[in-house]
Amino acid sequence: IREKFFTNLCVDYEVSSLPEETTQEELLRLIDKQNNDDSIDGIMVQLPLPDHMYEDVVIESISPNKDIEGLSPGNVHAWTKSTPNLVPATALGVLALLKHYKVPLQGKHVVIVGRSMIVGKPVAHLFLKEHATGTICHSRSKPLERYTLDADILVAAVGRAHLIKKGMVKKGVVIVDVGVNFEDGKLMGDTDFDDLKEDASLISPVPGGSGPATVCMLASNLFLAFELKHAKGDEELEKYLREYYANYEATA
Repeated sequence: IREKFFTNLCVDYEVSSLPEETTQEELLRLIDKQNNDDSIDGIMVQLPLPDHMYEDVVIESISPNKDIEGLSPGNVHAWTKSTPNLVPATALGVLALLKHYKVPLQGKHVVIVGRSMIVGKPVAHLFLKEHATGTICHSRSKPLERYTLDADILVAAVGRAHLIKKGMVKKGVVIVDVGVNFEDGKLMGDTDFDDLKEDASLISPVPGGSGPATVCMLASNLFLAFELKHAKGDEELEKYLREYYANYEATA
């Protein structure tokens, strides 16, 4: 889906498919080469990595200015300080979906099930910026329904099929399912979609919900990285660009 989307946007891209036995040092050399290639504006590494590699080391090696997934330490520091920057695309996609469907956020109680640096933690910061009240749970929060039943908006992002079942949410809740699971060869999220759609006012399907939104926000981050590079240190222009791309409705 990413390749087709970028092709439709007339974005040149290159997929480096490496064998599983590639060493971490070889991968780091490739990333370093791309960091120093001025014709490349964005870099992303498909996770998870093989067991013999350290994800933190690999992600840290990506230039923050080209890190369109928003996971490098420099970008993490920026979004924890509420500074508009290259924010994790999946988290941005959650907000873009809600904005697109005109879901009110201010004053709402948002329960996020999942505490990863890709979704849970960054999306919590984004909701705080929208003046929502956030609660972060995870698969070991017991009993989980104690928290999910109080949610006006529920974001499921653990990666465990059937985690959110009927009876665990209140009537009228808005659900964004970010989970990715395979069961009997079928892709599914963290929620029992068919059972919950009667109670939810809105619920995103898997596939077809947060996935395409994430790809859109990857493109948004890529365009922001490109424009920041060409801003050439103009602080006022950089501030304007970051604020513009932080407008999820515009970028979606």
